[in-house]
Amino acid sequence: MENVRVSFGHRIWWVDAFIGDNERGNPAAVVLLEDAVDDGTLQQIAFELGVSETAFLRRVGDDWSLRWFTPSVEVDLCGHATLATLHVLLNELGARGDEFYFSTRSGVLSGRSLGDGLLGVDLPRVVVEAVSSKVVGGALGPVQAVYQGGSSVLAIVDDYETLCGLAPDPVALFLIPSSLVIVACEGGPNVDVSLRVFAPRLGLHEDHVTGSALCTLAPWWMEHTGAPTLSVRQASGRSGLMHARLFEHNVEVAGHARTFFAGELRV
Repeated sequence: MENVRVSFGHRIWWVDAFIGDNERGNPAAVVLLEDAVDDGTLQQIAFELGVSETAFLRRVGDDWSLRWFTPSVEVDLCGHATLATLHVLLNELGARGDEFYFSTRSGVLSGRSLGDGLLGVDLPRVVVEAVSSKVVGGALGPVQAVYQGGSSVLAIVDDYETLCGLAPDPVALFLIPSSLVIVACEGGPNVDVSLRVFAPRLGLHEDHVTGSALCTLAPWWMEHTGAPTLSVRQASGRSGLMHARLFEHNVEVAGHARTFFAGELRV
């Protein structure tokens, strides 16, 4: 029996973030690291898991270190994987506290329970400016307006039917000078705004539900309507529901999440 291995590796949870009654949300893998792991191994884990984002969480002092990887690259910010991580802390690990802080490549982010299962995370606000529609070329067809800020481009289309009917060419999308290509319209089923998000430069043709898109969308909505809050439906194949409140330096992005499965990761 001496050669029987009884130790366990890092814990892992598969969490669907930004779910609703009929919305399946966006899957994220949340991995709790016992110790620091080299970047190559983290990237290989994310590749093997194959979901749009894998969040790696590690306790550092009184706070948490948080990193996000797509199957191909590490990213500076991910909203749905941060919400998934907060869900794991509160509902799987039983962490106590009114506020949780995460050290990330985008600075220190915070999150909290808003009651009745609703979770909120603070993401950095992105200042957007109107730019020429030439920025998106012919990748999206006719657009009302185009805005750009940070690493995102936001294109506004006429209506929900137009949004859902988009079938952009991957090569044309890749030529848009942006990590996130956000396409939005006013309205949609029971929401203020609907959107779709494409990220070919991050190895994702279309993302299921994108919390970080609200960093760009919320300031546009405030400028467009004067309202500091908005509800959003992401019109992807899985669909998702998000809510946002705009503050001076950040956007609180809120939604619900659920654990699909949990286990042990052997590395």
